[in-house]
Amino acid sequence: MEATIATKKPAATADISGQDQSILIKSWFTVGCISFAFMFYVIYHWVTAPYFGRTVLPPGIEVPLQFKIGGHAVEIGMGMVWIYFIYTQIIKPIRESGQPNTLGLCGIAFFFAIFWDPSMNFIQQGCVYNPYLFNLGFLSAEIPGWMSPNAHRLPEPLLAWAGGYPGFLIWGCLFGLACMRWTKAKAPGINNVKLAVIGVFGTMVFDTVLEILLIRVTGIYAYPGSIRSLSLWGGHWYQFPLYEGLLFGGWWGLVTVLLYFKDDKGLTWVERGVEKIDLCKRSNFFKGMMRAVAVVGFCQLVEILIYVFPMSIITMNADPFPDDTPAFFTVGTGMCGPGTGQACPRPDLPIQRRIDLEKFKDSPRVTHEEAMQRVADNYGKK
Repeated sequence: MEATIATKKPAATADISGQDQSILIKSWFTVGCISFAFMFYVIYHWVTAPYFGRTVLPPGIEVPLQFKIGGHAVEIGMGMVWIYFIYTQIIKPIRESGQPNTLGLCGIAFFFAIFWDPSMNFIQQGCVYNPYLFNLGFLSAEIPGWMSPNAHRLPEPLLAWAGGYPGFLIWGCLFGLACMRWTKAKAPGINNVKLAVIGVFGTMVFDTVLEILLIRVTGIYAYPGSIRSLSLWGGHWYQFPLYEGLLFGGWWGLVTVLLYFKDDKGLTWVERGVEKIDLCKRSNFFKGMMRAVAVVGFCQLVEILIYVFPMSIITMNADPFPDDTPAFFTVGTGMCGPGTGQACPRPDLPIQRRIDLEKFKDSPRVTHEEAMQRVADNYGKK
């Protein structure tokens, strides 16, 4: 009897707290899976649509040489930067420890953030792109609920943003982290809330400076559909809406804060508990994949809440496109402007929905030129 008792293995210690220590990463992993399912649904319908293909500049519309050089510089340069981060933050750490760095996982999440890039156009067009760079139009027209017309013609610069989104946003995170570390060194007693505000603000500043340079130097994109009183250089094609820096820099800044506060295992808040999952204990691959999907889920949800919804609502109240907006942004894309049959958005015209194009295809159409004449006549009567 004693021998039998002695050979029994001690029972494993049970967690009687009633708390699942892996609930955080399981929750964010679920959000990530939903995000991927939604994105792949939209992408499938985009690439199989009859209109799928490149938006090409029509004859007679020229792009300045400076913008051609600047655009290609971003395509090549930021592609190389992203490859560098892939090696230093994903491949090299996996070779050394079996797991990628969270900064590299954020780079992957930033790559997928391209999906929502033109989301300020959700209800009414506010941003435009230069069709000179490689593009395949964009998938916006397949996003359920998307309202603005001709969304499939938006020439999203896929090569430039494939490297630019991960590269630029990682740089922004590093700048925000540097601000937080500098502040912590100068004021060791600062509380975490104030420190987080510093990180978000630093990232906002980085975004504002970066976007102004991209618009003015490369001409890749612009924000003609903005509220001029809330923009730098309001009334010119290169105007920059300050709320873009606040909202886009804001969600991006929250990722910076996420990266700063890690536990003793080097995991961020959304990754905590991954080591408690049996499958992840047995496989480094599944552990890395679960971390990656959770980080993507966090970035997607924060971007939608902080940027996508507010920006599309604000753009509904934008002023008219500036008179000096280059033709390659409007007529060059075929989205709006003279000769396109679609007036560019302005507050004295009704908001046009994409379903209206099909719904009223047999009704008389008002061209851009006619719409502008009617506006002039109405103002003249007043």
